[in-house]
Amino acid sequence: MDAKNKKKKIRYIKIREEQAKTPRKKKKSRTMKNLGHALTIVGTTFSSMLLIIVIMLCIVVTVLTVYVLDFADTSYDANLRDVEMKYTSFIYAYDKDGNEVEIKRLAQEENRIWVNYENMSPNIINAVVSTEDKRFYEHDGVDLRRTVYALGADVLNLSAAGQGGSTITQQLVKNITGDDETTWERKLREIFRALSLEEKYTKIDIIESYLNRIWFGNTIYGIGAASAYYFDKEASELTVAEAAIISGMIRNPGKYSPYVDLELCKERQEYALENLYEQGYINTQEYEAALKEKVQFARPVYGDDFGYVDARTLIQELEDKEDEEKPDDGYEAYKWNGDYTVTQNWYVDAAIEQVINDYAGEKGITYTSARKELYNGGYKIYINMDIEKQNILEEKYADPYTVLSSYNISAPPEDLLQSAFVIMDYSGTVLAVAGGLGEKPGNSVFNRATQAVRAPGSTMKPIATYSTAIQRNLITYSTLVPNKAFEVINDEGTGTKLWPRNYVTLNGVGSYGDGTPTPVWQAVRESLNSIAARLCRELTPQVCYNQLTQNLGFTTITEMDIAYSPMALGALTQGVKLYELAAAYQVFGNGGIYYEPKMYSKVLDSRGNAVLEQDFFGTQALDADAAWITNRMMRTVITSPTGTGHYAQLDNVEVIGKTVTSNDEKNLLFVGCTPEY
Repeated sequence: MDAKNKKKKIRYIKIREEQAKTPRKKKKSRTMKNLGHALTIVGTTFSSMLLIIVIMLCIVVTVLTVYVLDFADTSYDANLRDVEMKYTSFIYAYDKDGNEVEIKRLAQEENRIWVNYENMSPNIINAVVSTEDKRFYEHDGVDLRRTVYALGADVLNLSAAGQGGSTITQQLVKNITGDDETTWERKLREIFRALSLEEKYTKIDIIESYLNRIWFGNTIYGIGAASAYYFDKEASELTVAEAAIISGMIRNPGKYSPYVDLELCKERQEYALENLYEQGYINTQEYEAALKEKVQFARPVYGDDFGYVDARTLIQELEDKEDEEKPDDGYEAYKWNGDYTVTQNWYVDAAIEQVINDYAGEKGITYTSARKELYNGGYKIYINMDIEKQNILEEKYADPYTVLSSYNISAPPEDLLQSAFVIMDYSGTVLAVAGGLGEKPGNSVFNRATQAVRAPGSTMKPIATYSTAIQRNLITYSTLVPNKAFEVINDEGTGTKLWPRNYVTLNGVGSYGDGTPTPVWQAVRESLNSIAARLCRELTPQVCYNQLTQNLGFTTITEMDIAYSPMALGALTQGVKLYELAAAYQVFGNGGIYYEPKMYSKVLDSRGNAVLEQDFFGTQALDADAAWITNRMMRTVITSPTGTGHYAQLDNVEVIGKTVTSNDEKNLLFVGCTPEY
C-alpha cells in the first residue's frame, strides 16, 4: 500500500440495533373459542366411531363370508333318480284273451305314479313353468330378481300378496329334504342346494322330478296320480285347459281343487291360462278355446263354473232325497247297512293278504312293515284271478238264495248261516274265491275262504287215510275191511268203549257196524267211519299227521291232533282253511303232485325285478297210482244213488268228491274235482 493511502482514514458508521416488532394479538371471543373446542371433540368422536364401524363391518363380513363359504363347501348331493319316494302299487289280472287288465291300485300314504318326462303332455310342463317359475329355463337354480322381490315383500310385510322367491328347483330341494323352517339359514341352504342341483342335472331332469313329487291334495302326489284322480287320464293326454287346472292348484291344492271349490278352481285356471298366453306358450285361439272348454272331471263336481252342471250330482241329490223319504225298515239279514265303500272283490282281498304274508316271510320283516312297503313301493302284482269266474261267483254269493231256500231277514248276524267257495286248478293256481254270503261288508274284511278255520270232517279220510294206505300197499280199490268199531280207552280213562260210530243211522241210532267185510270203495262212497278208523290204526296217527303237514301243506293241524279221531274223522283241535283243503285235493287230479295254493303269479318292484313268483315246481306228495285209485273211489261218491255226494252229479262233466256233515250239523262241506278244476 502506498503512503497516500496509508494516511487516509476510514470512517465507520454505527448502526443502531432496533428491536423486532411483535405482532399485535387479536382478542378472540369466548363463543368462538367454545365452538372450536366442540368441533374438535366432534371430529375426534366421529373419526373414532367411523373406525369402529369399519372394524365391525369387517368382522361381520368376515364372519358372514366364512358362514356362506361353509354352506358353499357342503354342496348338496341328491340323486333325483334314486331319491326315496312312495309310489302307488298296481294289481293286474288277465282276461280270457290273455290281455292285462288293471284291477286295483294300492296307496297308503302317497298315491304316486311315476311318469317319465317324454310321457308328460307339453301342456302340463308349460303350464307349471309359466305359473310357478317363468324364468326356469334362464336361471341357474335361483332367480335373483324373484329373491330380491320376495325379500322386499317380506321386509314390507307384503307376504299376503302371494309373491314367492322360490324357483322350481328350490321347491324341489325343499320337497326332497323336508327342510322348510322359516329362517334365513334354511333359505341360504336352499339356495346353495339349488345351485348345486342345477350343476348336476338338466332342466328336464329337474322338472321331471318336480312334477313327480309335488302334492296335489289328499294322498295324491305327482302328475301321474293327479291326472288319473282329477280327469281319469294319463299325464300324456292332458289338454291345455286341464293342465291349467292342475298347475293352478299347486299353490294350495286343499283350496283350489275342483272337488273342494269349483269357483276358485276356475279362477286359478284362468290365471294359469293368462300366464301361458302372455308368455307365448299358447296363441289367442288356443287361449280362448281353453277358457270355454267344458272340462270333464273324474268325480262329481258341484257348480256350473265350467259351463255345465254335472249330472252325477243331480242323481246323487235325487237318491239322497229318496233315502230321506224312504221309511227305515231297520236291519235286514245279509245286508249290513254299514257306512262303507267296496272297491275290491273277495279275490283281491285274499290275494293282497297272501302277497303281504309272503313278502314279509321273504324279507324277514313284520306283516305291518311288509304291508307298508307294498302299498308305497310302486310294485306290480299279477294275480291269478279268472275275471269271468270271479264275477259269476261274486254275483251268486251276493244273493243268499243261491245257498238258502229261505231265511229270516231279521235274524241277527251271529245266527246267520255263512258260506265260502274256492276254485283252483291242478297247478295250485286259485282262480276264484267267495269269502262270504250276502253283501260284501267292505275292503279287506274277514274272508272265510282263506281265513276261517273249520272242522273238515270226513274230507280228511281220502287225504289222510285211504290214499296213504294205498301208497303203503295196505289196501287196493276193492280190499275188504271189516265194518266194525273197535275198543278204545274211554274219555274218563277208566275203561274202554266202542269207537267210532258211523254217521249212517239205523232206526235213528248210529251204527258201530256188524263186522261185515266191506270193499274200500264202498266205505268211501258211504263215508263209513269204522273202516277209516281201522286204516288209521294200521297206519298210526303219526304217519297220517306227517302226510297232512309235511306233504299236503296244512298249516293249522297241530301235534295235539296226532290221534285216531282227528286223523281218521277230521275232528281236529282247530280245523283247516278251505283253500288249503282244496289244494290238498289237487293231488287226485294231477298224478299226486302237491302245489302250494297261489293267488298271484309274480310281484315286480318299481324297477321291474321279480321279488315274488309262483312256484310251479310241485312235490310228489302221493304216488300217481295211489292218487288215481283214490280218485276212482271218490267217483262212486257222486255216481251211486247211495253216495253221499250224488247231488253233485253233472250230465256232461265227470265229478269226483267227498262230502262232510258234522255231527252237530254246523259244518256242511263238499270238495269236488273235475278234469279241469
